[in-house]
Amino acid sequence: MTRKTRPTFALAILATLALACSDNPTASENSPLAGLTLREGTDSVGNPPPPEPTNPTPGSFHGTVLGQSEPGAGNDSLITAPRVADVVVTVFPVTGGEPGAPTLGTAEATVTTGADGKFQLPTLAGGMYVVTFNPPGSSIYGGVWVTAATSAQSNDHPWWVVLWKK
Repeated sequence: MTRKTRPTFALAILATLALACSDNPTASENSPLAGLTLREGTDSVGNPPPPEPTNPTPGSFHGTVLGQSEPGAGNDSLITAPRVADVVVTVFPVTGGEPGAPTLGTAEATVTTGADGKFQLPTLAGGMYVVTFNPPGSSIYGGVWVTAATSAQSNDHPWWVVLWKK
């Protein structure tokens, strides 16, 4: 049985996410993005995320935070990659700025991944958001951030967020 999916931005944050950027953290030290790496998603066939919706609707984001395996451990896949626990996932509304340097409002929600690396954010008002993924300070992984738009389907497709190895 084949499941049809729509090319929403939530789908765009799948396995190819980790391949789309460098691992150099960005942003000024006073920003919530300080020390984090921008991740730009593509869908499973390499399409970029859709443009910002003109009439955004409420929605939510959920998924799993993964890490890269140790060298020589074999190829990572969505099944075998390590799940990263205790990652603080925070969502900020985008209030302006440029795509790679957004201006952010006050954090609207924060959750922490469980032992299985899973997270579920609450329903958010329609709009553009930056979602940050901050692993614990003792982690071997570095944090990342993504930009996403809510929609009626944004919770239909789980995210697979891959953290970079320090």
